[in-house]
Amino acid sequence: MKKITYLLFLLVTVSLVAQNNQASLQVAGKAIVKEIPREIVFRIPLKIVDSSYIGCNDRMVYTLNELQKDLKKKGIAEESIQTGNYSITENMVFEGGKRVQQGFQGSVNVLLSATYSPQLIQKVLESVSSFKLNYTINFSMSEEQKQRLTEIAMVSAVEDAKQKAMILAKAANVQLGSILKISYGIDQYRTEPMLSERIMSSQADEMGQNELNLSPSMTSLFKSVLIVWEIQ
Repeated sequence: MKKITYLLFLLVTVSLVAQNNQASLQVAGKAIVKEIPREIVFRIPLKIVDSSYIGCNDRMVYTLNELQKDLKKKGIAEESIQTGNYSITENMVFEGGKRVQQGFQGSVNVLLSATYSPQLIQKVLESVSSFKLNYTINFSMSEEQKQRLTEIAMVSAVEDAKQKAMILAKAANVQLGSILKISYGIDQYRTEPMLSERIMSSQADEMGQNELNLSPSMTSLFKSVLIVWEIQ
C-alpha cells in the first residue's frame, strides 16, 4: 500500500513539473522620449554678517522682505517664492591660530520655482544683481510633464517589446500565446544593476565650471519593460 501511494505521489509531482516547464519567450522593450524641461528653479542664498545678534536678524529680515517685494513687483507670483533654512549663528574666524567670534552670521535660502521663460530669467537676474546676491539655476521637468512623458514612454516600451516578440516568433516558426508576466522596475535583462527609468540631460560637458547655463537642455526620459509570452 505504501509503494502504491508513493508511486501515485511521484506521478503527480512529475506531472506538475512538466506543466510548469512551459515554453516561453522573454523580451525586453525600451523607449526614450525627449523634451525640453518646462520648469526653472532659482536658488538664492542670502547671507548677512553683523556685530550684534539683533542687528544681524533685523538686516536679514529687511533684505529678505525687500527682495521678495522686488520680485513680486516684477510680476513673479507669490506662491512661486519660498524660503527655508533660516538661521543665525556665531561668526567664527581664525586669528593667530585661534577661533575668535566676530559678531553673528545670518543665512536664509530663497527658492523660486516657476515655468521657464526668458522673460522670467531676465526679471530674476535684475533683482539679484540689484541686491548683489549669488544664485544658481536648475531646469527640471514639471510633474505634469513627467507624468505625460512617462505614459508615452511606457506605452512605447510595451509596443517595442511586442514588435520584437512577433519578429522572433516568426523567425522561430512558433505562435505567441498569452502574456505570462510583465515586469517593470529593475532592468533584469542587463548585466549591471540599473534602474529601468532614468532622466539624462544633454548639457555639454565642455562647459567651464565658471559658466552658468541659462537655457534648458534637451532631457531624455528612458523606460523599459520585460514581458514573457507563452509559446504555442
